[in-house]
Amino acid sequence: MQVTIEKIVYPGKSLAVFQGKVCLTDEGLPGEIVDIRPVKEKRNYIEARTVGIIKASEERLASRCPHYRACSSYQVLPYPRQIEIKKAQVLEILSSRLDLAGATLETVSSPRIWHYRNKVRLHILREGAKAELAYNAPGKQDEFVKIQECFLISEPIGRLLADLKKILEERAIPSLEEVEVRESRARGELLLNVFWKTRPKTDEIDPLITGLAPCHRLAGIVCLHRTKTGYQETSAWGKNYIEEEIGRTRFHIGAQSFFQVNVDLLPRVTRDIMDMAEFGAEDCIADFYCGLGTFGIALAPNVKSVYGIESGAQNIEFLKRNLALNQVRNFTICEGPGEEWISWVLDRKMDAVLFDPPRKGLGPAILQGLRQRPAPKLIYLSCNPTTLARDLKELETGYKVKALKIYDFFPHTPHIETLAILEKTGSKALRCGYPLQSRGASCHGFFMPIARQNKIPRFPRNDAPRQIVSFISVARDDDLKMSNV
Repeated sequence: MQVTIEKIVYPGKSLAVFQGKVCLTDEGLPGEIVDIRPVKEKRNYIEARTVGIIKASEERLASRCPHYRACSSYQVLPYPRQIEIKKAQVLEILSSRLDLAGATLETVSSPRIWHYRNKVRLHILREGAKAELAYNAPGKQDEFVKIQECFLISEPIGRLLADLKKILEERAIPSLEEVEVRESRARGELLLNVFWKTRPKTDEIDPLITGLAPCHRLAGIVCLHRTKTGYQETSAWGKNYIEEEIGRTRFHIGAQSFFQVNVDLLPRVTRDIMDMAEFGAEDCIADFYCGLGTFGIALAPNVKSVYGIESGAQNIEFLKRNLALNQVRNFTICEGPGEEWISWVLDRKMDAVLFDPPRKGLGPAILQGLRQRPAPKLIYLSCNPTTLARDLKELETGYKVKALKIYDFFPHTPHIETLAILEKTGSKALRCGYPLQSRGASCHGFFMPIARQNKIPRFPRNDAPRQIVSFISVARDDDLKMSNV
């Protein structure tokens, strides 16, 4: 059936109306007439797939990646238009649930819109002797899209992948399932992570070492093979980390550590957090989901103390290394889930609490803790505007949204990072920027459903969480060296 696309809604679906019912399809720019095929009918809308473009928009561009639907579906839009669409999506989602009167909103574009990704993970497909690298098909775990060259990933990563593909075509390595490459922009080094069905043999690893190490600036090769409890990591050659530098802060990033894939914007985000939250030298701040210290370490020299809450084992390992690397002495590591630490941390009278959660947002126990013991300032960096809206709605009885900033960490994709600055109701007003303009953001008031919260986990009321490590000493350089396995 033929429909006219009215707008693009988060996360990157094209919206049309057919016989009074909303249709969401996977391709189509505003104003385009497209031919769609319904895939699933739900109570409020129809899920569809675009099978043809009948009348194209004058805005439509030729994509650089033939596989653009798999890596970056906004490639067919001019970059300034992408920013406009993302801003409208955030405004529509947040204003549908929140009173944003008096709040400010700014958008920050990426300095680099091509070759910005410092990490990519690809499947290895085999057709006889021929090897192919592939992304997952959109929304599919068991379907793949072959790629030859992707213009989102950095050029050094692209060159390594091209040579890796030649090696795989010259020699069959059937137990090799996936590859991941990470790059340090500051050092120009690459880390190759290879994923195996079973523990690899030496003669399977050697072709990768001899074929890639002499031609590329490899920091190391790490093997991860399947076990009953997940992947077991071993270092096959060189180091099992890369070193990145953001501003004046150095980071060791492990094979399985989380780190931002577009590092060009990180200094701006850190600076904005400092400026908008107006931290003082005597402030104590809590950094939930702190990872390997991306924000907490950078903020530590400007405040009295930082409490970093993190549950990932490798993140904690590299957080300790990074604290030593940067000689940070006022950072306390709180090891475990944020839900177990929220009450303990807030009882310490934090001046500000920073959250950088995964897409699912904050858990009910954290939201309940913030309502019961409101901190003067909340800083929430979200990678999902729908869960951000849900969480801010839960907090609106005790907090007021003062400022919002949208950072385009992922040009040409539907992904959006939003920084929200909140202050406790009745606190001294923060100075945060330009007045928010929300007029015209909504067309049909429709966007993808907001996730529901899970039940609040129960913990012993007066028990301290499992483990706390106060990191106040500087490790020797020898402690930072990694042994080869």
